Amino acid sequence: MSQIESLTAFITANLPPEVMQMFESSQDNCELMRSGKALGNNQKRVGLLRYDATLSWDRFPFRICSPGLVYALVLTWVTEHANEFYAQLQLPDPTVDPEFDDEGYCILQIVVPMADPIILREDESGDVPAQGKRWSLVDPEIWTATEAEFITQHGGKS
Repeated sequence: MSQIESLTAFITANLPPEVMQMFESSQDNCELMRSGKALGNNQKRVGLLRYDATLSWDRFPFRICSPGLVYALVLTWVTEHANEFYAQLQLPDPTVDPEFDDEGYCILQIVVPMADPIILREDESGDVPAQGKRWSLVDPEIWTATEAEFITQHGGKS
């Protein structure tokens, strides 16, 4: 799941449905960054997609729901769910631009800088030709060791 999908799901799950009626999320100011890295399991990162995730409401009902709740949710998501590239790239904090009216609504826009890795896995029928092989675009598959065995210098197991 991309960072914008994760943030959008988090916001949607934690705001009342009537607040989400005029909601839209989009990617703006996209930039491709070369950042190759072998990931194991026949996977490699070829780069990053750096972008601004824009969350916007044309008619946010600020008398029903405080924009402060949205700000708190965005900051919580960044703190608890942003991937390692947020810190590595030293991405700036989110920005907000509310425009209030007298009818109880505001145009609300929040911009959150993000970066998603672009991962390829070796695949004979893949769409991407590179290094004399075929590759497919994938979400990274990460294997985590759940057990370990240590062998001491004397050759015995511990």
